[in-house]
Amino acid sequence: MAEVDSCSHSPNVSHSWRVLFIFLNAISGVIALGGNSIILLSIYKVRSLRSKPSNIFIASLASSDALVGLLVYPTYIFLTTKNLWFGPNVVYRMENFLWIQSLATSTYTLCAISVDRLIAVTLAIRYGDMVTKGRCWYVVLSIWISSFLLACSAIFNHSTHTASILWLTCLGLTFVLPFAIITYCYALIFRAANEQKRKVIYLNPAEATEMLKNKKAAWTSGIVMGIFFITFFPNVVFSSIDVATKDRCEKNQVYRHWLWGIFLAFSSSAWNPFVYAARIREFRHAFKKIVIFN
Repeated sequence: MAEVDSCSHSPNVSHSWRVLFIFLNAISGVIALGGNSIILLSIYKVRSLRSKPSNIFIASLASSDALVGLLVYPTYIFLTTKNLWFGPNVVYRMENFLWIQSLATSTYTLCAISVDRLIAVTLAIRYGDMVTKGRCWYVVLSIWISSFLLACSAIFNHSTHTASILWLTCLGLTFVLPFAIITYCYALIFRAANEQKRKVIYLNPAEATEMLKNKKAAWTSGIVMGIFFITFFPNVVFSSIDVATKDRCEKNQVYRHWLWGIFLAFSSSAWNPFVYAARIREFRHAFKKIVIFN
């Protein structure tokens, strides 16, 4: 989001809306941090989850979502409490860094998950040879380094014009491009799944079971990706409105409503643990053991 000049219309929300905004961010932050920490703990403690290379991507996404709860939400609460949105201050610059880093890490990891699911569904026989722990760790490390470097560009953002260019560039690199890649992968996945329906009667029970597991895993990942892109899409709308708006005071009013789009975008971090618990039995059992017995 871009810094704005002084104007009679403040981009900060009114007092009553500020209280609600802070409350919702606090609740979502606790859920995101707690739920994703349980996901990471489950993968660490349960051997069957830890042994699957693909869960390295889930751990990467959970780490990014946990950091949203730990750092992003508290930053938003502080900026809102102090009415420091869009001002030339260190905290706002840190917010720029955090949203770019977390967004890039999440979308790039979702791309990796979609490619992983595509290989599992279309090249099941070769999947074990192609998707190894070493390669998964290499991909995850590359994702985190590239997202960090991209986020560093926010540190050198000192003008409204530069901020607008930064936002549009990041929007293309962290939303449009990943969305295109994920859409393409899932189009191939669904086409392959439809073709496999006709072949299932010719498979032995073990092959049929593995095929169904891969299909369910693909659907689970698809749900996570769908939630992310649906919750983030309002930001694309606000971005388009911002570019089309030239008057500074009108821009400030756009930014005031854009804050709710920001909250909605990062709320996907709090939803993901519930998706895994509902869709993946191993995670569900691990959650119960950790929450109830620990």
